[in-house]
Amino acid sequence: MAQAVVQRPVSQVPLPHVLLVEDHDKAARGIEELLRLEGFRVTRAADGPRALEIAETDRLDAVVLDVMLPGMNGFDVCRALRCYEPTQQVPIVLLTGLSDTPHKLEGLQTGADDYLVKPVPTRELAARLRKLIAGRLERASLLHRQRIQAIGEIAAAVGHEVNNPLAAALGTIDLVLLRDELSTQSRRDLAECRQHLWRIAAILTQLTDVPDKTVPYIGTARMVDLTPEVRG
Repeated sequence: MAQAVVQRPVSQVPLPHVLLVEDHDKAARGIEELLRLEGFRVTRAADGPRALEIAETDRLDAVVLDVMLPGMNGFDVCRALRCYEPTQQVPIVLLTGLSDTPHKLEGLQTGADDYLVKPVPTRELAARLRKLIAGRLERASLLHRQRIQAIGEIAAAVGHEVNNPLAAALGTIDLVLLRDELSTQSRRDLAECRQHLWRIAAILTQLTDVPDKTVPYIGTARMVDLTPEVRG
């Protein structure tokens, strides 16, 4: 008798989350629909204050921001996003009908990463968003590798500084244990102390002698193994 095949759910990669800030409903709906077709998850905001509220509660991968907004314009929103730590590195694309150079320069000076003039070519917008998001991820990965390398260098330096006095302490204990006049209790206490010191030595060996399995290490010292343990 044939056995039923159990289908397991396939894990899905989260769609890039884009905040679209546009006060014209028709234009916003058109851009949103086309971005969704291009594989983005879109959250809409009709003005600057609402956009900043969303930025405080949602994790964003990019922001598409109209310059001509009621009250708080897009330049001010862009500045506010760049002052808010969670969105300091989030790519921002400005949209405007103002094609003159001064407005473009002002947009880039506020911290925007790119600039498109309306009517928005949606496929071009999607391509630029993908490139900006990929660039941000690459920079974050590079920063992570640099931090791991710094941790490795610190660990190696600490291990070297501790190793010399540790070796001296172990050598002293070994010499003292050779004395015939030691009492049984003293010999037992020293042996226990020696055991603890060797345990510290083993930890230092793990700290400084295990090659890093996550990134190529280019420093003079060896890295700490920070690869997460995979359990079956």
